[in-house]
Amino acid sequence: MTSPRLSSALSARAHAHASVPDRFPTLLVTVLVGFALLCMALGSAGARAAAETPQEEVYLNYQIGLQAVAKCRDITLSHDQQQRIGQRIDTLTGTAVGAGRRLFLIEEAKEIINAEGCDDPVVTNGLAAYDANLASAAQ
Repeated sequence: MTSPRLSSALSARAHAHASVPDRFPTLLVTVLVGFALLCMALGSAGARAAAETPQEEVYLNYQIGLQAVAKCRDITLSHDQQQRIGQRIDTLTGTAVGAGRRLFLIEEAKEIINAEGCDDPVVTNGLAAYDANLASAAQ
């Protein structure tokens, strides 16, 4: 037999531990939401740091311009025009950007435009690069 004092202490201790599972889901949700917000913040910052080399930076800038022409200026380019522009980009950036990285950078360009909007300086800079170096290839 246990004394009433010991029984009361054990009961209080058991009650204190019983509330931990009630708090655990709330704590877990709070930690997961915080982690998700951190990932989103790092993701948007990482989008601008997607290019790893100077050639990739130029390629990304041209792709931002090309993607922004369609989204911000509402211009639809034909398949032939897109091919000519792609060849011009290849000429300007060389073969230093591999096919897998090109696909990644094209998606990054789309994400940047969607996240930042048409008036963002990065997007307007891409449009200026398009106008200066690529628009003539679309003619």
